[in-house]
Parts: sequence; structure tokens; C-alpha cells
Amino acid sequence: MNQTASMLDGLLHEAGPLLLGLCSNALIGVYVIQDDHFVFVNARLAELFGYSQQQLCSGMGPRQLTAQRDQAMVRREIDSRIKGDSQSSHYAFRGVRQDGSELDVEVFGVSTRFGERPAIIGMLLDVSERSAAERAVKDQLQFITRLIDTIPNPVFYKDETGRYIGCNSAFEQYLGRPRSELIGHSVFDISPPDLAARYQAADQALFDSRGTQVYETQVVYGDGSRHEVMFYKATFDKADGSLGGLVGLMLDISERKRMEQAIWHEANYDALTGLPNLRLLRDSLAKELERARRMSSNLALLFIDLDRFKEVNDTLGHHMGDQLLKQAAERIRAVVRNSDIVSRQGGDEFVVILPDISDAQAAGLVAGKIIRLLGLPFLLGSNQVYVSASIGIALYPDDSTELETLVSFADQAMYAAKAAGRNGSSYFTPSLQVEAQRRQKVGNSLRLALRDNQFEAYYQPIVELASGRVVKAEALLRWHHPEQGVLLPGDFIAVAEEIGMIGDIGNLVFQQTLELIAAWPDGQVSVNISPRQFISGDCRHWLHEIAERQLPTGCLAVEITEGLLLDERPLVVNTLLGFHQAGVEVSIDDFGTGYSAMSYLKKFNIDYLKIDRSFIAGLSSDNTDHAITEAVIAMAHKLGMRVIAEGVETEAQRQLLLEAGCDYAQGYLFAYPMPRQDFLAFIRAGQC
Repeated sequence: MNQTASMLDGLLHEAGPLLLGLCSNALIGVYVIQDDHFVFVNARLAELFGYSQQQLCSGMGPRQLTAQRDQAMVRREIDSRIKGDSQSSHYAFRGVRQDGSELDVEVFGVSTRFGERPAIIGMLLDVSERSAAERAVKDQLQFITRLIDTIPNPVFYKDETGRYIGCNSAFEQYLGRPRSELIGHSVFDISPPDLAARYQAADQALFDSRGTQVYETQVVYGDGSRHEVMFYKATFDKADGSLGGLVGLMLDISERKRMEQAIWHEANYDALTGLPNLRLLRDSLAKELERARRMSSNLALLFIDLDRFKEVNDTLGHHMGDQLLKQAAERIRAVVRNSDIVSRQGGDEFVVILPDISDAQAAGLVAGKIIRLLGLPFLLGSNQVYVSASIGIALYPDDSTELETLVSFADQAMYAAKAAGRNGSSYFTPSLQVEAQRRQKVGNSLRLALRDNQFEAYYQPIVELASGRVVKAEALLRWHHPEQGVLLPGDFIAVAEEIGMIGDIGNLVFQQTLELIAAWPDGQVSVNISPRQFISGDCRHWLHEIAERQLPTGCLAVEITEGLLLDERPLVVNTLLGFHQAGVEVSIDDFGTGYSAMSYLKKFNIDYLKIDRSFIAGLSSDNTDHAITEAVIAMAHKLGMRVIAEGVETEAQRQLLLEAGCDYAQGYLFAYPMPRQDFLAFIRAGQC
């Protein structure tokens, strides 16, 4: 007899006490069912349902202890064992106590025979607490699942091997796959190899360290497009504390990235031409200079300024000017290499960086090509327009190794090209730096001079040749420099125009001239007006101020250059017209040295022509100068204008001018420029 048989024999021998002990169990309900009635229940089962053992075994059966909704299921389980279809069963149902309350029970039953007839013996456990806990967990899981599914951002879960174990609806929609195609798969099954490798490496790093993880990457959308996303991931543990996996959330940052890129592009690129702007230019130049240092290579910086661009803006409008700038940008890009950088610094200025340039001559060749291409006509609507370009060239490392210095040198060279006649290029030279430093020093001194009242208007008499009387004067500016003495306008006016001080200085001369006019109402004083004063509108208030002081407008005259006559901007035209209508006479200064456009003389109602001193100097010795002077006088008289000769220094010149019919003259022959009080004393003395 083997050991198992021996144990079974022992159990059979002790069956009575064992069965009695089992039926007396205080934790488990024990029952015997025959003919659908209880033939035995232990005290625990009776207690669970609120009955006595006698009540349950007096005709009651499982039906009376089963909730209505579970009765059919319980009936099937019992019938199956009674009929012999199954030997045993395990199921749960909702029980009903005597007081009508319900409980959750779990049954383990087996088929047997009692009194030679079929019966069922089983055990019944009260699992109400466990079922309540399971329902709470299930409810909580249902809530969490529903909550996660309503999250608009994609959420996913992975096990400790990195395989997907769940996700929300947003994740399905984002990837364009149902979760059935995701669960159980790894990133290599659903993502491109390059992205999958990155995902897997990031997951493993998170598993190794546990905790949280945030990083940016890309995800392939359902339509195949790649989107920029931010991953927020965290590990979770199993009940035993071991690694369970990770949960992740994706935030699509594609729009934010596009906005950041748009903002960056707007901050670094010119909206009109699409070229890098000054900010990006400096960043690029810094990188190229650093590269040139490492590679011991050369670099050239080209500053390009379009000549006469303002004329296009003023005559055709800013829209056409913008079209010209766009075409100019395309032409410059067409000349340079792909590795070169073309930038628009602002206005009509462009900058080109030429890295790895062989030498200065190569940079000059590029500049020459740009000048020739920009010199070709521009078609703006139905208008064919011509401009030119002035280009300054600075070289690394020959001229400088510092960014700011190199930029300054190229800028100075560009101004030198303009000063040389435009439509050309100029290399930086040390003398340009000296001149730039001089201009800067003069500019600083000019600001101090204006603050400290160092400017004074001097007045040079203008004589009526026929009578010899002083009837006019020209206001000439003098600067009482504390170190250099008295300076003439030629020493500083150009700088004043560059730094935007000419308007303030011009107004100062005008104010001082009004004081002279108030003391000399019988005469006329002319004031020079810079083209920039017209363009900026700095002199438009003069007529109003003359009226406020109740001075005759005929006591004031203005002198302009010939070039201003070619400026057809409304501000210039209207200001000149306003002077004429108010009785302020207009003189053309240095006539014959600029753009002598005769048709404009009549158009703008010019009152005086001032013959330049260069013609007067050769009046008695050069037949050509003599002929030109006579011709100008005759032409002016034919047009109803009077003539003033400048720079008269000899009696012979005065006599020839008188014979030619010249109206007025000024020069050292009559008097030098003098301060206001000296001029008034000169007038009162009647000297000439």
C-alpha cells in the first residue's frame, strides 16, 4: 500500500470527526442540498443569512437566499451538478438575508450522494468586503480610464520592457492607429528607426534611474508628417516594489516651435528682402571671424549703399522704392557665392560677408560685379529707373581683427566711395580712419558749441553797383572755437549735416539775423539754407516768426543751391512757394557750379542768381570766364532775375561787372564779413 492510499484510509477512518469539525467551522458556511432544499446548513451559514439552522432546513432552498437577478445562474449551476454534467463548480452570486439586505457570497460545490440519491455539498464564503473593495478598485479604474481618455493630450503606458500596455484615445488619434495595434508592441514596431532608437534609449535611461523625464523630440503623425513634441514620463512600481513600467504624456509643441521660428525669423531677417538683418549679420560675422582665425584665412566685408535711392522714393513712392530694394537684393545675391552672406542693414544699405577670400583684389572684383549689375536699369511698373552703388571694402586680418572695428572701417570706406563721386568702390585706408576720427571730434565739439553759444552770424555787405550803396548783406556763420579760434563753415558744416545739427544751427543764424533786420529795416539780409533744412522742414516756421515780430518779409532773403531746384518733393516745392508768396526773395548760390537746369529757374520764381567766385576770379584775365559771366547776366535779366557777383576783390572786376550790367556785388573789395554791431556801425558810417 502506497503512502497516498494509507493517508486516504486514515481519513476515512476519521471521517466522522473531520466532517464534524468542518461543519462546525466558524468562518465558512457549509451546506448540503438535495431536491432543491437544504438538508443541512452549519451555524455559520445560518448566521450569514439571518436565519436559524432549523428555519433553513425546514423546506428552504437556495432560491430563497439568492437575489432575483442571480437566481437563473444559480439554478443552472445546481442543475448541472445534480444531472452529473459537472462534478464541481465555483461561482459567486448576490445573496439575500432574512431582513432583505444583500451580501456577496462565493460558493465551492461538488456533486455527492446522500441517502442513495444525488445531492450537493458545498462551502459558502461571505466575500462582501472583498467584493466591495474590488468594486471600489474597479470604479476607480473606470474613473481613471475615463479621465485619461478625456485628456486631450496623448497618454500611454509601457511595461518594464518598454512595450505598450495601454493608451488613451488621443494617443490613438495622434498616431492614427487603434490601441489594439499598439498594445504588446515596442516603439520599433510603430515608429521610424531613427525615432524609435531615441525613444528606446530615453526609456532605458528612465528605467535605469527611475523617477521622471522630460525631453523634446519628434513623432510621426497619422498622416505621415513629423510633429515636434515634448515628452513627460515617469516610472511606476508594482505592488511588491519592483519596476512596473512607465506612463508618458505627449505635448505637441509644433505650433509653438513654428511661432518661435517665426519670431526668430522676424527678429533676424529683413521683412522686405528676406535677407539677414543687422542683428543676424553681426552674429554671422562673429562666427565667420572666429572661423577665419582658426583657419588662418582672409575675409572681406563690403558695405553697399545705393546712390540716389531717395529720388526713387520721393518721385515714384515708397512702394516702388521697396520693389527696387527687393530687385537690388536679388542682383547682389546673384553675384556672390552660396557661402557668402548678404544682409540688408537698413534703408538702402546692404552688407556682404566674403569668407575665404583670396586677397583684396578678389574682393574688389566682387564689388565691381555688384556695381555693374546694380547700374543696369530697374523696371518698376512702367518706369525704368537707374541708380548706382557706392561700396566700401574692409579686410580681415589686414585692416582689423575686431568685429566692430571692421564694420566701422567698411562703413568709412563706403563714405569715401561716395565722396569720390559715387558709383564705385573704395578700400579702407588709415587716412579714412583719421578723417572719421576728425569728423567724430568735430561732431562732439559742435554739440558743445551749440550748448555754449559759440556760434555767431557775421554779415558781409552786398553793394548795388550802379549807386555804390550797401542795400543787402549775407549772413555767414562763424564758430568761435575755444582752442582753434574762428572757424569758417567749410570746416564743420558737412559734419553738422551728417549728425543732424544743421537745423539747429540754421535756426540760430536765423534768430540772430532777425535781430539785425530789426535794427536795419531798410536793408535785406540773405540766409543760406541747407537742402537738409528743407527736407526736414526746419525752416518752415520762419515766416510765422517774422510775422510775430512784425518785421517786413522783404527784409529776408534765402539762398539755396542749384541742386535743390531738382528736388521735386512736395515739402521742398511748397516751402519755396511759401517763401515766394510771403515776399521772401530767393537766390541761387554759386550759380554755374552745379546742375544748371534753366527750366527750373522760372518754375520756382527765383529772384537772384549769384555768380560763383570761380568765374569772377578770372573775369579780367580769362576770356571764357568773362564770356560766361556776361552770358549769365544777360540770361538772368531776360528771365526777370537780378544778378549778384561773389568774390569781387579788385576794382577791375567791379568795373567789368558794372559794364556787363551786373546788379550787385560782394567781396573783399567792399568789406569783409563782420559781427552784427560792426556791420551796423559800417552802415551808419556809409562806408564802402
